[in-house]
Amino acid sequence: MSAWVFRPLVLHPQTSSGVPYRYMESVRTPRANYTLVGEVIRHVIPGATQCSIGCGGLNCKYEDPDHWSEDKQAIKGLYSSWVTENLLAMARPSTVLIEKYNIIDQFKRCGLKTVINLQRPGEHASCGPNTLEPESGFSYRPEVFMENDIYFYNFGWNDYGVASLTSILDMVKVMSFAMQEGKMSVHCHAGLGRTGVLLACYLVFTTRMTADQAIVFVRSKRPNSIQTRGQLYCVREFAQFLVPIRSIFSCAEPSTNPVTLSQFLTRQRHMLHGYERRELRHLPKIIHVICKLLLDIAEHRQVIEEDMLDVHDMTAEEEVEFERYYDFGFTKGSFGGGSMGDRPRLPGPPTKHRHANEPALFYHRKSLSYSESDVQRLGSELHLLTQPLSNFLSASNLPVACSPSLNSLHRTLATVSPVTTTYSSQNGFFPHGSLWEQKSLAEGSPLLKKRQKACQSSESECHPKQKTFGSMLFRWRKKQREKLARRVLVAQALAVDLELDGEDEHLERLHAWQSGLNMGGAWERLCTLEKDPFVLSGLMWTWLEQLKEPVISVRDVQKLDLNDSDPANPEAVFKPLDQAPREMLMCILDCMAHVLTIPEEVEAAFLERTIKAFTKMGKCSAVYPAMTEILRLVLHDMRFIAIEEDEVPFMPPGPIMLTP
Repeated sequence: MSAWVFRPLVLHPQTSSGVPYRYMESVRTPRANYTLVGEVIRHVIPGATQCSIGCGGLNCKYEDPDHWSEDKQAIKGLYSSWVTENLLAMARPSTVLIEKYNIIDQFKRCGLKTVINLQRPGEHASCGPNTLEPESGFSYRPEVFMENDIYFYNFGWNDYGVASLTSILDMVKVMSFAMQEGKMSVHCHAGLGRTGVLLACYLVFTTRMTADQAIVFVRSKRPNSIQTRGQLYCVREFAQFLVPIRSIFSCAEPSTNPVTLSQFLTRQRHMLHGYERRELRHLPKIIHVICKLLLDIAEHRQVIEEDMLDVHDMTAEEEVEFERYYDFGFTKGSFGGGSMGDRPRLPGPPTKHRHANEPALFYHRKSLSYSESDVQRLGSELHLLTQPLSNFLSASNLPVACSPSLNSLHRTLATVSPVTTTYSSQNGFFPHGSLWEQKSLAEGSPLLKKRQKACQSSESECHPKQKTFGSMLFRWRKKQREKLARRVLVAQALAVDLELDGEDEHLERLHAWQSGLNMGGAWERLCTLEKDPFVLSGLMWTWLEQLKEPVISVRDVQKLDLNDSDPANPEAVFKPLDQAPREMLMCILDCMAHVLTIPEEVEAAFLERTIKAFTKMGKCSAVYPAMTEILRLVLHDMRFIAIEEDEVPFMPPGPIMLTP
């Protein structure tokens, strides 16, 4: 093999696998270890002859630790090398070596939790002084590892050969999953050819290395790895194979051809593993993740990455390097970062006098932590409401706006006058003249009756007295105002079209995330760093709009029937749709429903944005009014269900004296 000069690895930030991102800016094209004639001979001569010629037969150098110096034995007794701090390439162990050198104890001390065997049973039977184990066909019993809490996987792979690209993808997904348990060892016979190919493919899959960079890196740690031309070609083909199937945004780099929803879900199934693959069979991961993130922002919950992603965490060094590759211009604790500049605008009717060329509605980007003065300022600056937000968040509206269950709480506080709960457009629950309101009030919605009964019951149960609730009530009101302000902000984010109305700063962030997600490894970053609901919703809407075909066609809309609606089962109206469009639409509507009460203008803009993204049709379409009414009906039904779920009894902290 040609001589290579490598840079010191310790100077470079590393991934969670211990691989430097900028390991080599450019590399010479790696070549095969064997001549073409040598490769042909190895494929045609009998196995026993291969063993005697290639590795020594009974005196096989790969099964004799005395043949190797200590620096070639990362695990004493085995010809082994650490390719990264988490990945060990090794020759196959044997029962004799495992016992003689206490291999199991060495594995435990090193934190090795997984063994991957790439051999086929009965392979290289003539190598080494020890016979194969009759039960397994390998040089050891896999149970030896499993009985000591070390996972064992066997992916049979012909010697000097390659596996199919889909098989390799399954293997590297298993490796990614197993890596969460601890370090991993991989072996074939010598731990060079097949082992080197799999490790290089894993590095291509989990880092931004090219195929040649991964090959050179593996060879620098494990000399003579990846031996044949077919094996070199396999790594390069695998890198090309990954480009389209892990592409989320065809419009972003690396660019690919647009695909339909069905094609995207097929590719997504190739990339996902385990729980995610089962749960997201019909739902794109980007919609699932973003809807969860938006609700976390609305509820001011801390994002727990493990609840959303089936992936390993980024290291601190990886985060630093990721920012260097994708400079989003914000820090981990920021909401949006950068300068505010002029606020982007939203569609909708004007709420105050404006110039003819000025769009009607604005959105406001701020920190997620709102003080009372922030809320007052937000009310005067947001041109989304027909009345100031401070009025929308007033004492009389606050319980209704946040949750009807808070009505009973106000009745328990002597400082607050009783609030009469009426489910009409005047208290903020419904837009004027909405289809849901007409249907519910005319027919008597069971949910509406249940809520009215609960409110009447809570009013007659008790009449508590107050000791000192002034400051406590003030803090409670402040917290509820902040909570509602966050919810309104998320609702606005779901209604905005960043591609049309966003500023350059937002579009740059949007495009940076698109490219980052295409390259892989940005999901963790998105979940833990991006706090701007407008950027998150922009990612979701632009993903829908870049699909080759509309998710819902005009013919699909014509199949929908309002008579199929059911307040207790809002999804029923979407039964004529295929399962994937139905789950996507329900996921987004459920997200907006759990924001609870929103201004009429925001809801109208959200419905318009949803129809545009799913159907790619405008208001001039003949089915547009019907689609709008159907979505409004389902949204209101889902909102009532969400309000039912939100009705958890709550009392502000402090002593309360109740009269018997």
